Amino acid sequence: MLRFDFMSALLLISLGFTGCTVNQKRQFEQVKVGMEKDQVLNLVDSPQRTQRWQGMDRWTYIYYDNDTREEKEVHFLEGKATYVGEVVKPEMTASEQDRINAEANAQLDALAATKAQEARQIYQSYEDAANGTDNKPRYVPQFQPLE
Repeated sequence: MLRFDFMSALLLISLGFTGCTVNQKRQFEQVKVGMEKDQVLNLVDSPQRTQRWQGMDRWTYIYYDNDTREEKEVHFLEGKATYVGEVVKPEMTASEQDRINAEANAQLDALAATKAQEARQIYQSYEDAANGTDNKPRYVPQFQPLE
């Protein structure tokens, strides 16, 4: 009798877990764009992963459908769901993007240095022209007394 109760309890627990995964899939299918965060939490519970990405909150849900592992995402902007579906994969890796950004920054730094050098040369040319070669003032105002 004790053995039967233990086996029954084990069977009920395993069926409960199986039911949860099926329910989780059905519950996730009810998540729609435009829902508030609290509505999503009430429907499918807490996500397995959260992160901030391109100014949005990105929630990842992982569940099993039979033997298949499913991974879905919900993106939120200002508290409302803007995307519900498959995991979004970036077109390039973070290290590739960092390399591209570093090259662009190096080009901008070189351009800024060139512009600064040109500005110094233009200013020096102006100073030379204003002062002349004999270092005498070019313009001396002359005042006439008021009568």
